[in-house]
Order: sequence, then C-alpha cells, then structure tokens
Amino acid sequence: MDAFLFKVAIFVILFAVGWTFGRHAERKHFKQLEIQEQRLAYIRIDNNRFKTSEHSGQLVSSNVVISHDYFKYVIANIQNFFGGRLTSYESVVDRARREAVVRLKLEAEKMRATHIMGLRLSTTELGMQGGMIEVFAYGTAIKA
Repeated sequence: MDAFLFKVAIFVILFAVGWTFGRHAERKHFKQLEIQEQRLAYIRIDNNRFKTSEHSGQLVSSNVVISHDYFKYVIANIQNFFGGRLTSYESVVDRARREAVVRLKLEAEKMRATHIMGLRLSTTELGMQGGMIEVFAYGTAIKA
C-alpha cells in the first residue's frame, strides 16, 4: 500500500510541475503575441471579400501549428467526460489564430504594406486525437 501511495504522490508532483511549466510557457507566448500585435497595429486588416482597392496588392500567407501539452490533454479528457466547453483547448486555438495573424502582418510588413484585404483563416486539426492545430492565414497585402 505504501508503494502505491508513493507512486501516486510522484505522479501528482510530476503532473503539477509539468502543468506549471506549461502554463508559464503559454503565458509567455501570450505576452509575446500581445507585444507583436501592438507593434503591428498600424497594419489594418479587412475580411470583406468584395472590397476593392486602386492600389496594387500581393497575396501574403502564414501558417502556424501549435500542439497542446500532455497536461492539457488530460484536463480536456476529464472535461470531455463530463461535457461542456473544452476551455483548455480554447487557449491553444486562440494562440494559434493570433500567431498566424501576427505572422501574416510580418509578411505584409516586409512588403511595406499598410493594409491586408480579404483575410481568411483556415483551421485544421492534426495528429491523433487532435494533438495539434494548424491555422493557415492568407489575404492581399496592399501598399497605400
């Protein structure tokens, strides 16, 4: 019985340490995204399909794949068992979407564009049991 309790205690400790480091990495990524979003705020984004411009444009695209960690996977399985929102995965999807838009703006910035028209986002679930999420962003960069 003592060996079983010891194994459970070790599992709980390792789980807590991994979860803590995962949260720290996620928060750090969110802070970096916020800094980049503020720096690139001058590049406007428009998702209207039928809007036109007299300025020349060029297709820009970006792609990001983000994986959830093992601890989010365990928490999501518990949430899935009881039903409801999978909030642990929502943050992964949010990070992927925001990262794709930031990378798209960085591509537009290289061209000295100030506007991205016709923004589209495509999301794909990759890996077994949704282990990774891919977000592909594309639009037309316009130099004003």
